[in-house]
Amino acid sequence: MKVTPPQVSFLREFLKRRSGVVIDQSKAYLVEARLLPVIRQRAFAGFEQLVERLRSAREPALEQDVLNAMMTHETSFFRDRSPFETVKKILPDLIKRRGVSRHLVLWSAAASSGQEAYSLAMLLNEHFREALAGWSVRILATDISEPVLARAREGLYSDIEVARGLPVELRDRYFVRLQGKWSISHDCRRYVEFRRMNLLDPWQGVPPCDIAFLRNVLIYFDVPTRAAILEKMQRTVRSDGVLFLGGAETMLGVCDGYDRVEGVGCSAYRPRSGPTAKRN
Repeated sequence: MKVTPPQVSFLREFLKRRSGVVIDQSKAYLVEARLLPVIRQRAFAGFEQLVERLRSAREPALEQDVLNAMMTHETSFFRDRSPFETVKKILPDLIKRRGVSRHLVLWSAAASSGQEAYSLAMLLNEHFREALAGWSVRILATDISEPVLARAREGLYSDIEVARGLPVELRDRYFVRLQGKWSISHDCRRYVEFRRMNLLDPWQGVPPCDIAFLRNVLIYFDVPTRAAILEKMQRTVRSDGVLFLGGAETMLGVCDGYDRVEGVGCSAYRPRSGPTAKRN
């Protein structure tokens, strides 16, 4: 069961239009490998029937299945540790600045199966539990894929998943064995709110953020889409907050509305303008 070049072209355009993600025409093998399970699950005759159904009528469930299958959900606990070390360094000043409102918002904008959001929760518990006692602390975790968000809400991880980036002492402190897997503790779950969100859609209900992680997402978009997302993020991250990108991502030639945070060993930026944080 092979996908033809015209079918690849249609599916690439469909993916770009609905999610902003750009897949090179040469990656027919990727389209084929990721969509074959959808075809088999729905008992389609092949890619021709899949494309016909996508062309002929709006079927939200089918469209979402295709989007879910095509998304990349690579993640791990404390992935690329430097951003988390930087959060640890900048939080004391942010906590001091938020001393009146006693409100803190962190956003994991491509949360996948939850490891990034739960890593932030563990960091808060480990280093700022006393400083944030009595505060309203919210970690918003969003993703385009409902199936991976369902996994994230469940908070169950395999031995392999917890072995990737998670120190044993944190595993033993914040996880318990359940059904042959590792279940994240209430101490971490209490901070995190998971929500489905397409970054191309209006950002309804996203509050002004103190810290935002948008890591390893922009690399899948073309330049105009990156610029549009970064402009919206500029209006969302507070003027004294910080936006984190992936190590291979840059603002250069895309958006000039940020200043790089120097000397932190990761791609961290402050917006030049944005919602003003409430000061003491």
